[in-house]
Amino acid sequence: MKWHWGWLIILSISLSNCSKNNSKPSLDVFGHAGTSLHRDRAVYPANSLKSIKYALDVLDADGVEIDVQMTKDSVLVLYHDAYLNQASTFDGCISQYSFKEIEHLKLDYTNYEIVTLQKVLSYIQSRQKRVYLDVKTYDYCKGEKISQSTFQYALNKSVEHLDSNFVNTKIILGMTDFQFLNDIQFNNKCYETTNTAEGLQKANDYQFNSLLFFKQFVSKDDAILLNQSSVYWGIIGVKDKWVIDEVVERQPKFIISDNIARTKKVTE
Repeated sequence: MKWHWGWLIILSISLSNCSKNNSKPSLDVFGHAGTSLHRDRAVYPANSLKSIKYALDVLDADGVEIDVQMTKDSVLVLYHDAYLNQASTFDGCISQYSFKEIEHLKLDYTNYEIVTLQKVLSYIQSRQKRVYLDVKTYDYCKGEKISQSTFQYALNKSVEHLDSNFVNTKIILGMTDFQFLNDIQFNNKCYETTNTAEGLQKANDYQFNSLLFFKQFVSKDDAILLNQSSVYWGIIGVKDKWVIDEVVERQPKFIISDNIARTKKVTE
């Protein structure tokens, strides 16, 4: 009879391990501006092509979030800050320069140069990963919104060389400006908001596919409402271990993380 007990113990341990593995939520992990927006976590400068490649190919992120701005001659490039002197030797804003004038701009005072959205999307398509475009719609140097129609033209130019299936299923267009987002013609649109009820209402009324929140704006009750909907919703502002664990418990559909390795470990 002793061997019966032995097999029961082994079976019990196996079932326990299966249960633990199955309890891990299935969600997409996006690297924040590549590997990270924060210098203490970033392997390479934020929004550099090298950082994006490292996030996708080495850290095996499911996708990346990148920051998109428009030049004076309607070229979409990757850059986060409102002003160029915050992370480069240039002054002013992206909108004040043609791409030719800033194509050799060095990010974070390194040898890594600013890159066009078109180039980045071509690479991400080759890897068949996902990408979240965080569009900066306000021009701080001019003190006004960028032109919606000009941005639409620039966006169309950036994706025209790509496979339509990739564009329609792998690219998410996100911003906080509801009206700007609503007016843009694009398949996958994400409204960035702080209010769950408002976000769900607008997603339903205007057929937005996705919603994005900073972690502090999603309570457990909010997460329940979001998970009862069909919306592809996510959380950004995730870096420290304890924050990652707390956010994963909310069971979002995606996380934009500044700590890809830790987030992947918790969710796989």
